[in-house]
Amino acid sequence: MRTIIKKISIRSIDAKRFVKGAEALNNLKITNSSGVTSVGRDNDMLVVGFVYSVDYYPNIASIKVEGDVYYMGPDAYQVTSKSPKLPPAAAKEVQTAIMRFCLPELVIVAKQLELIPPIPMPSMDAQRANGSQVKDNAYDYR
Repeated sequence: MRTIIKKISIRSIDAKRFVKGAEALNNLKITNSSGVTSVGRDNDMLVVGFVYSVDYYPNIASIKVEGDVYYMGPDAYQVTSKSPKLPPAAAKEVQTAIMRFCLPELVIVAKQLELIPPIPMPSMDAQRANGSQVKDNAYDYR
């Protein structure tokens, strides 16, 4: 049996912008976080509840998405009521599905709130003139 994400559903989207105007976007840091809130069963599928949050600092805006991922896979049977923790392979698949599903939704919501899209930028390694490494993976617009 192969791994299948049968369905992803959103239960709620909560988006708030706390300040007006573009000047607030000059000194901006964006953080993304996602987490599993519950793991249950629906026949032969796992139902994984999740929360995906984006925060714009310093206290400019926040967006929170809550929903469920319906997962089928060979390791789904390892999850029981006595051991409700996702196996590492299943956790990776579920987190990837959450990111792929939520990011386009978050871009649309961010546009409606006139915010920078909350897409994490890839890490880049650079070298200074003296040869030392500079790691640029901070998602920070300051």
